[in-house]
Amino acid sequence: MNKTLLTITLFLVSIFSFGQWAGKEYVVEQDEQVLQKLEDWQDLKLGFFVHWGAYSVEGLCESWPIVSEDVDWLTPHDDITAFRKHYFDLPKRFNPTKFKPEQWADLAVDMGAKYFVFTTKHHDGFTMWDTKQTDYKITNPAFPYAKAKNADITGALFNAMRDKDMMIGAYISKPDWHHPAYWSPSFDKPGRNVNYKIERHPDWWKQFTDFFYNQVEELMTQYGDVDILWLDGAWADKANKGQDMKMDEVGAMCRQHQPGILVVDRWVGGRWENYRTPEQHIPSESNKIPFESNMTVNCCFSYRFVESHETRVKSSRELTHKLIDVVAKGGNFLLNLGASPEGWFNKKEVEAVQGMGQWLKKNGEAIYATRSVAPFMEANVRYTRAKDNSKVYAIVLLEEGEQMDKAMLPGCLAAVDAVLKDVATGKILNFSQQGNSTLVEMPKKKGTDHFAVAIEISKIEKMAGKQYGKSQAAKDADSRNL
Repeated sequence: MNKTLLTITLFLVSIFSFGQWAGKEYVVEQDEQVLQKLEDWQDLKLGFFVHWGAYSVEGLCESWPIVSEDVDWLTPHDDITAFRKHYFDLPKRFNPTKFKPEQWADLAVDMGAKYFVFTTKHHDGFTMWDTKQTDYKITNPAFPYAKAKNADITGALFNAMRDKDMMIGAYISKPDWHHPAYWSPSFDKPGRNVNYKIERHPDWWKQFTDFFYNQVEELMTQYGDVDILWLDGAWADKANKGQDMKMDEVGAMCRQHQPGILVVDRWVGGRWENYRTPEQHIPSESNKIPFESNMTVNCCFSYRFVESHETRVKSSRELTHKLIDVVAKGGNFLLNLGASPEGWFNKKEVEAVQGMGQWLKKNGEAIYATRSVAPFMEANVRYTRAKDNSKVYAIVLLEEGEQMDKAMLPGCLAAVDAVLKDVATGKILNFSQQGNSTLVEMPKKKGTDHFAVAIEISKIEKMAGKQYGKSQAAKDADSRNL
């Protein structure tokens, strides 16, 4: 990576397949520790993401039901004021007695994850650690879980995940809809934004930004090594209603306490968005800007009780294919499970991620610590390369019941004296050159091994096909309204 300070302007951003960020600069840090952390993070490829809060008590969408906005993913309430009061009282019933952080860490290993991102606080303001800045927290003595062994849920999870050598990410929302200096009780009908004019009440806004700074500093100083600060709530930005979150001060404080930490002020651009985070979709093309597709195992980030179209669980095969697709395009895959009010996950979702993990145990060499290589993807084949360029991997995606005696690797011409191996078994595979492509024999697979066949190619004569920069902004624009 270029170690000099680089600002990629609108022209360059426009050639990348990230419509959500059109017009927003990407800045490569000069800080060598940040660059090394980013390089290390790009080696990990798969992260475990968890949304969990008091909203799980009723299987609600995280935070958003309390907002006075007519958005397509919410059903309007008959009385939003009464519902909001009901929602903010949910912590009085939140008592996850089956929560075992070590069990979560074992699941992370089983699924093949190498890093963990946890929602320490969502937009509703309920804090999942023992903050000193508010009583609206899991450790409030008035709430039922306050005296439990693992009442400081964030601390318990971070420790358990570090014991499994996971990189640690702390998600926190910039807006806080419970805080009276963000949603002031002086005014009605709050939408997602601050509900007063900051220029008229600068003292209120300072009270809020000080609160945010202090909460982030708690995470940076009281919970061991933190590798990623994952910020949500892009609308809380100085470009929107003057909501200046003092990110230069926050970011500098984080780097002082946690040297090299990656800061991800997602969807904002600029210096404090060290990598980009397309939500619920995978870019159509590869991208030189570091990115992480964050997606759900079902259709929702938070826990759901009722079986419906919202809770359609992606199969192990589908999750494996999505992971391979993201990695081939140079990105990481952050996969979310919503935790139940008891402190675990839906059985079908656990089984789905464990199946993906079984495939990774045998084929991870073609995924972890790899980088993208053109043509990235052709038909049902995805390509990755070893970081040192010593070999290329062709990964053939297989559908349920599909058996292939031979597979064409389009745009990948293996050298005549190359050795091709089945990554999972080490078996040597016969092949022949076909124009600019390679025709290779396919080993027979079954069970989770059948999701995809990863083939190691020791020597390449030519890789032909797509290069970086083909814009697919219309396809890649995120569906959420900002």
